This record gives sequence, C-alpha cells and structure tokens, in this order.
Amino acid sequence: MRRLSYILILVVVLITGCTGASPGMVTPDASEDPACAGDFYDPPGGWSTWNSTWQTINVRRSTDPPSEYSWYPDTFEPHKIVHEETFLESSNGNQIHVNIHRPEWACPERPCHALVLVPGGSQSGEVWHVPWRRAGAKHWAATGFIVADIDFQGRGYSGGEEDYGGPVHREDLKTVIEFLAAQPSVLNNEVGVVSSSFGATVTASTLGTYPDLPVRFWVDLEGASDRYEATQNNDWLWVNIWGGHTTSDDEFWSTREAITYQPCIKAPYIRVQSVEDHAFDYFYVDHAFNMVNEALTGNCSYARMNNNEPNVLLNTDTSNEYQFETLDYLDEAMYIYVVEASLLEY
Repeated sequence: MRRLSYILILVVVLITGCTGASPGMVTPDASEDPACAGDFYDPPGGWSTWNSTWQTINVRRSTDPPSEYSWYPDTFEPHKIVHEETFLESSNGNQIHVNIHRPEWACPERPCHALVLVPGGSQSGEVWHVPWRRAGAKHWAATGFIVADIDFQGRGYSGGEEDYGGPVHREDLKTVIEFLAAQPSVLNNEVGVVSSSFGATVTASTLGTYPDLPVRFWVDLEGASDRYEATQNNDWLWVNIWGGHTTSDDEFWSTREAITYQPCIKAPYIRVQSVEDHAFDYFYVDHAFNMVNEALTGNCSYARMNNNEPNVLLNTDTSNEYQFETLDYLDEAMYIYVVEASLLEY
C-alpha cells in the first residue's frame, strides 16, 4: 500500500530523565490518573500485535540510544505518560481549560512532536481520554507525542458561554495552538491538529482565518463541510446540537461552515473517511471529496483522503475507485494517519 512509501523506519530510543512539568502547568498525582496505570491505553490486541501492516514497518526500540537525540514514534512499547492541566486566557478574557498528556521524559533536550485534539459536537476535551476510545490523547502520548485537548468556552471546566464552533471557539483554538507550539519541549515549535466530526467546523475556521499558525498538519475525521450536512438537512436531532439554528439562519452559519474556510488553509490536510460515514450511517462521501478538493484549489500544498494519491482532485462519479476505511476501524486508522503525518516531509 501507499502507506509504506510514506513511512520512515520507526526507531525509538530509550530515554530517561527530564521529567519536570512544563511551566505554568499543574501535574496531578500519577496514582490518581488512569493514564499512568499500565495497559489502560493499549490498543486492541496489544501494541505489538494489533495491526499486521503496522508491524511490518516497525522495529523495536533501540537498546543503545544514538549519540544525537532525534524523535521517533514508538508503536510497540508505550511510554509512561504524565497528565498535566492548565488554564489559558482566550482573547475575550475568559479562561479555557486544557489537558495535556506527555511522555514523562519530554523536555527541551528531548522534544516531541505535539498534537492539539479538537472534539466533535458539543463535547469537552475529556472525550479524547475516556476509557472506550481506542485512539485518543493517552494513545498518542504513550507513542511519544505531547498532546493537548481543549474545553471550548461553555464546556467542561472552561468559562464563558457555548459558541457552537463559532468565532469565540476559533479564538480558543488559536490560543491553545500558539501556547503548545511555544513550549520548549515541542519539536520545531509547531503542532499537528486532529479534529473529530463537527470539530472540523472550528478547525477549518481557525486555520483558514489564521493560515500562518504554527500547524504542521491537520487530520480531519469525517467532518461536516457545510450547514446541510451538519444538520442533516434540518433534522431536529442534529439542529439541537447547533443550538436550534436551522440552515435558514445565514448569520449563524456564515462563520460555521468548514467549506467556507477550506480554500484558505495552508497546513497539509488529511481526511479520514469510512465507507459508511459515522454520522450518516450510510455511504456518503461528498463532504470528504469537497473538503479535499477545496483545499487543493486553494492555498493548501498537500491534501489527500485516506491512503489515496495525494494532491489529486477527487471525483464523486468514480467514488467506487477510491480507498475507504471501515467504520469499525476508524479509531485505529486515525491513530495511524496521525503518526504517519508526523513523519511526512511536505
């Protein structure tokens, strides 16, 4: 598969020391955090057996670290991780709550790639580290990433009011991206952004409005491209997620359609799409194709869907010719795409 041509050989060094918390963060007692409780965050089947394709491009971590430190992900043996929390001030003066999971050894001398995780719907950042999730903050942190998830204003432990992925939440995400990229333990002072479902709304808005943010890539898990998909054509079960705003509310939706901002993003864009969309429960790919195509016809220099050819416009008339993920495999697929994205040269 094309995946093999993208991946560098994954070699991970054994690293010790440098366990101090980042400035301005509070580190809870590890014994109180299930993130530090052994195999809680193991993928199904364990780290060395859960995906045969992934095994073929892995080697076990080296027993003798190279003389010069370099970062590689480790998908065989999870690192012990540390959970930290902090509050940041958004542009309107309200406090936003951020969880950070990182390898215990991360420090300026041994920096890591970093990720900002954007939740879907009206969920808080905690959805990225709940026990049932098979790919989340703890999985990537155990692989060697510094990972931040965010409670947007009006959610979780953050102040302010719910803004349904609008301009207020855009500023929240910008604040977290800039904060994490500026940490001395973050490699190259840039981060990857990972969004789930409706999280694509605020992510596209943020990266399109501020295209020069220090973002290395954006991995989008089945995000809705416009108001009609977001509400499933005014189905009230979905309209309620958006505070009761139907597709006729132009003022509301003018700042909340991902497709509006997609041509303005510069960060490499990778769309993860299953053959049976998680929200629609049937084969629907128009939103995926539109997001990739709008990125490529705009300012984005690299875009693709799943493991298909990058930088090629997608055609809905020949959708059966493309490679899609399966719904049951989405979490694992997203995990792999994010690790791959951290290694690609764009």
